[in-house]
Amino acid sequence: MEKGRKAARIGLDSENDIIFMVSNDEDFRVRLEKCLMSLGYTFGEKIRASKDGISNRKKTDVLLRADTEIGVSIKSSTKTSFHQLDRRRLEVWRQFLKMPDDIFETIKQAVLRVAKDPNAKFILETDRNTIGEFFAQHLKLMLDEVLVRGEQNLMVLMINDKITNKIYVYRMRDVLDFLFENAKNNIWFTDKGIIKLGDFVSVQRKGGNGKRVKINKHEWTHPGNELQLKFSPLEFARSTERTGAIKFCAIDG
Repeated sequence: MEKGRKAARIGLDSENDIIFMVSNDEDFRVRLEKCLMSLGYTFGEKIRASKDGISNRKKTDVLLRADTEIGVSIKSSTKTSFHQLDRRRLEVWRQFLKMPDDIFETIKQAVLRVAKDPNAKFILETDRNTIGEFFAQHLKLMLDEVLVRGEQNLMVLMINDKITNKIYVYRMRDVLDFLFENAKNNIWFTDKGIIKLGDFVSVQRKGGNGKRVKINKHEWTHPGNELQLKFSPLEFARSTERTGAIKFCAIDG
């Protein structure tokens, strides 16, 4: 729980930092404009940054405005760890993906198994082919849902590497296409049965059995018994920088 709060704090700080720098640091603003123009965006005036207008948006963290509006999703990290993309009840995914009963029950039992024993395997070996095939069939829909969720103006992914003080900027559509291609023939399972959608996205029980929660973690309604999708932003940034597999620009701090 404490790790989760720390990660959220890092993300919030990054959002405020970006807004502050665009508004107050002329050099940073110009470099960001040039960076975005190299990715195909054009501006007829200076860009401004704010959170105004994102209250009803789940995935947009900051809006950049000039003569157009660009939504930005910001992922930050101080180490090569994960960033939570999404967490929700399995019932919600069941409805959204039209999940068959047998798939639902298999994943539900996996969640409860880890709730009872953190050292237990999430998806058992006997279930991995079936679960892997289901995720492969719904991969594009799931990636779009956890990264964009229908927000048409969410066009940019920004990764803030707080270790090197470097900001990577990508077109969101390029990111979605890359993650799909990376995962479509590359769905696998760790030794603990965690589902890996390619090299950068994973699926597991959310966890976080905080003392403030009165419900027993063995109960299905416990908030830790949600399905969580995680993303490794620094691994993604450094891999794409090393391989050149996807177009991006970078701003050094």
